[in-house]
Order: sequence, then structure tokens, then C-alpha cells
Amino acid sequence: MSHALASLNSVRSTVHAKKQYVERWISTRASSDGSSEGGEKFTNAGAFSALSELKTTRDPFARTSARPRAPSTPSITTGVFIKTGVDASMLPTTRDAETLLKRFDETQRKAGEDAALSACERPALERSTRALASRASRIMLGICAASAEEGLTSLRSWTTELALPRGKLHGMDKDGVPVDPPQGAVFIKYNSLSGDAYISGYGGTFRGVLFTPELDDGSFRQFGYLPLDVLTN
Repeated sequence: MSHALASLNSVRSTVHAKKQYVERWISTRASSDGSSEGGEKFTNAGAFSALSELKTTRDPFARTSARPRAPSTPSITTGVFIKTGVDASMLPTTRDAETLLKRFDETQRKAGEDAALSACERPALERSTRALASRASRIMLGICAASAEEGLTSLRSWTTELALPRGKLHGMDKDGVPVDPPQGAVFIKYNSLSGDAYISGYGGTFRGVLFTPELDDGSFRQFGYLPLDVLTN
């Protein structure tokens, strides 16, 4: 009985810690948002509202009305998210990759993307991203782009470069009838479990990719916004 209670308390502590991390992260991001021409302040509330659901789910992109996921296939397992031709032995360790990506995040928040790219050069960012992806059992992406074309180009780049599965693209049809993509900035969320992506309009000012690799050690990792083209340039 005491062992069961200890396990339950451990789970509650982990969930509480993750919730605090996400709330603190959202607060940090939102406080740096700009304002629209009409004076109305843009926020990321719409794009990242699902993150608040970490209290009840480990999936940052899950929605309460989401359809049940199809069972994962044998091909979607730890260690498959690496492009053919990339030498895994040359990638940094998990610790080194995480340290570099955290440094990028911290510098970007304090001094902007240019300063972050100076502190963490693109080749190092690319290798660190590939390293964590190659050891992940699931990867989630949140792409903030200036247009649907730019966002979908980035989605294709990331899924190709990390050898991620490709499923359906939602948000480009209504009841099976094709519709025009959203005008202006877009937010695309992607989950490697299904390979599906969801595109919607975005009223925020951030640009880049929110990278969430889930490794088997149970630690919550989330980095961004990484450059849209970090894996190709």
C-alpha cells in the first residue's frame, strides 16, 4: 500500500512540475509578444492553448475532442528518426545536445534570434536537433510561419530531414472539399505518432519551430523557436 501511494505521489509531482514548466514557458513567450496595428495585443493563446492540458495528458498537442489515435506501427520506434546517410556516431550526446538547445532558447529570449544564432552556430544547432530526434520515440512540432507556403515548406523539410512519418494534412478541406489555405501567418502542429499535421491561421508574432522530442527517460524537453530552415541551411 505504501509503495502504491509513493508511486502515485511521484506521478503527481511529475505532472505538477511539467505544468509549472509549461505555464512559466508560455508566460515568458507571451510577455514578449508585439501588438497589432489596431492596438490589440497578439498572444499565442490560440496556438498553444493545448499545452495547458498537460495536467491530464502528456501530449502537448492533444485536444479534448481529438479522435483516438491509430495504433502505432512497428516502424515508429526509438531510433528511427534519422535520415539515411546521417552518421549517428558523429552526433553529440543527449546531454550536450540538450545543453546547446537550452543555451539557444535562453539567449533568444534575452537578446533575440540573431544573438542566439551567434552564440549557437547553425551547424551545431542542426546536429543537436538531429541527435535528440534520433533517440526519440515521439516528436512533436509546432511551426509558426509567415504564410501557408512557408509553413508547409518547413514541414516538408523537417519530416524529410528527420525521416518522420507523413500522414494527413488537416485544415485544407471542409467536409472533404478542398479549401484555400489560411491567409497570412499560420500555425502547423505535427505529431509523429500518426504523422498527421494540422494547419490553422495564427495571430501571434513568433516565427520558427517549437521542437518537442520525447525520449524514453521520461524527461520533458521542448525547444524553440528554432529557425524554420535549421536542418537545411
